[in-house]
Amino acid sequence: MNWDPALIQETRAIDLSPMQRTVTALRWGMTDYRDAARWQAERAAAVADGSDSEAVLLLQHLPVYTMGRRGGREHLLAAEAALAAPIVDSDRGGDITFHGPGQLVAYPILNLRERGLSVARHIRLLEQTMIDAAAAFGVAASRQRGQPGCWVGERKLGCVGVRVSRGVATHGLALNVSTELAWFEAIVPCGIRGARMTSLSEQLGRPAPIDEAGDFLLAALADNFALRLASSTAAAR
Repeated sequence: MNWDPALIQETRAIDLSPMQRTVTALRWGMTDYRDAARWQAERAAAVADGSDSEAVLLLQHLPVYTMGRRGGREHLLAAEAALAAPIVDSDRGGDITFHGPGQLVAYPILNLRERGLSVARHIRLLEQTMIDAAAAFGVAASRQRGQPGCWVGERKLGCVGVRVSRGVATHGLALNVSTELAWFEAIVPCGIRGARMTSLSEQLGRPAPIDEAGDFLLAALADNFALRLASSTAAAR
């Protein structure tokens, strides 16, 4: 068959809409926060310049307290030297929080500009993703006005914190599945005085399977953001 070079060039120039593009879904194991931060920065830069696809990374972190751009050391309730986990300054929005085993963290590296999503809408969709994942377990979660995240009554089930640079979002959400909640006692979670944290396991009165929660979370993320997810076994860290 004879190919027309002009036709080949025209075909290559076609740019699929964001809704048609495949988004790579990666699931890592327990990961150091700094390693995930480096990966996000590199992937976001590649998404912004068009050299790599959008991606969603799902993982758990080794115990760490992270301080967002709005955070302050005044929200530590214990001496920093006495903490059983390190504090890492992060370029995400929000205040101080804890990440650790039993907590699912999702980092959607998405081009919000091309998708026509505002930062506020992006955050609302992240919240809805956690609400939907909780509902899959029969836990009724919701939003609280003026308090970003996912709540069950007056207890916070999940947190959101994002950064957008060159139109591409990094960071994302953290959902407490079977997290040891005592970790949060050393801080003012998200800078909200009097806030108490909860988990799916606490709400259910039994252990919530972390792998099953991951399946629900990715499904909810794909549904809310209209993503075509393709699993990848890549472990580039």
